[in-house]
Amino acid sequence: MPRDVSATNILRVLSDMKTERLFKTIITNKERGSQALILELGLSRRRYYVRINKLITAGLIIRYKGKYRLSSFGKVINNLQKTAEKASSICWKLETIDSIKTSNHSELADIDYMKIINILLDDNEIKDILSAKQ
Repeated sequence: MPRDVSATNILRVLSDMKTERLFKTIITNKERGSQALILELGLSRRRYYVRINKLITAGLIIRYKGKYRLSSFGKVINNLQKTAEKASSICWKLETIDSIKTSNHSELADIDYMKIINILLDDNEIKDILSAKQ
């Protein structure tokens, strides 16, 4: 089965709410078999296996000893997804930083910009992303 691990395909696969829910259920319920997942998610067998196939083709999960688990690639994508969820929960703070940085009256030095980031944000991962030179 050919893999399609492109960013576009991963976003497409995880943009389907039921597939994303299946992905998250596999993350949290490592020891559940297919039948338990089908019942928990309320999917028909066909819809379940179509979604499982999409997750496998995207390289996000593997089958091991009859159970589905995150692949190493899936673990990385899960981490990125968590970072995106954190960023969306503080979107207004990020917009505030952009507004200050782009205001006509503001000619902030990099050190002042970092002070604003440190005051507004608690998450070190997001701070690191913002402080990186692009």
